[in-house]
Amino acid sequence: MSEQFLKLQLELGQKERNIYEPATLYDQQRHKPEEYVDELISPWGKSGLVYENGNLKCRETGKNISVVNDVLNFKSEATENDKEWTHLNEQFLNYHKSLTIYTLLNGMHGLNYIGEYSGLAELKNVKVVDVGGGTGHCLSTLFSYPETVDYYLLDPNLRKLHDQFIRLYPKLSKLKMKHFLAHAEFLPLKNDLADVVLSMSAIDHYADYTKFISEAYRILKPGGHIVICSHLDRPKTERSQYTPLYKRLFSDSIFERVARWWYYRKFAVGTDDHTNHFEDTSAITKTLKENGFEIIMDHVYSDNFILKARK
Repeated sequence: MSEQFLKLQLELGQKERNIYEPATLYDQQRHKPEEYVDELISPWGKSGLVYENGNLKCRETGKNISVVNDVLNFKSEATENDKEWTHLNEQFLNYHKSLTIYTLLNGMHGLNYIGEYSGLAELKNVKVVDVGGGTGHCLSTLFSYPETVDYYLLDPNLRKLHDQFIRLYPKLSKLKMKHFLAHAEFLPLKNDLADVVLSMSAIDHYADYTKFISEAYRILKPGGHIVICSHLDRPKTERSQYTPLYKRLFSDSIFERVARWWYYRKFAVGTDDHTNHFEDTSAITKTLKENGFEIIMDHVYSDNFILKARK
């Protein structure tokens, strides 16, 4: 019996959760860096890293990788100094902080669909590297057997677990993950390590998705898979979920829509925080093939896509 888990459940139940209310954030359960230091590579040399006195140190240069609350910081100064990426990333973080139950519930069917269609839901005893994985919620939302998944969460931002996710997927407050602050263009893991590299609604936020695909190939085991899921750019009126204005104005949901609009306006959520825009999957599949991947799934549905390729 986990006393910490029970305490959290009581805490969540002590206050009524309103729809339009900023999320309460909780730390993930994280593995200690010394448990997996042998799986890591250094950004500065080929001799790997060593864990000493609470820090990761490059064996070759002596430089440190900072570790705070068991989160390893591999962020690239070059990408952080990219003004356009930084601006769009700030908009994206505003969206993250103001995520609502409305957004969560209306997107849950998509996670269920992706997990089942891609085969991720049935995987067991695999190493999964989630690039741009944000809170790490995919560990439970995509995988039906998360206890068996060795999960690596990589994101340039420290994005903690929302109370909404914990309410729906309580295991997220118990399962441990390996947590990195890192960009998609450099994955600080050894060659041939992972069974799956996952990019879930993230490839359109990368500074250079071609470098990500190259890195994914490097860290995947022979026969391993990359799974990329996101949305396609289409005019708003052509999107499958678009509701005409007159139906929105004269409907029972008008008050909810106005409340949601005001909430997003209050928190200055960006309307377009994407660095890449894809009208179809051709550019991504071309890059996958150029890096040696074999495409085994190219599925477009409801303005979204699932790409799956084998090393």
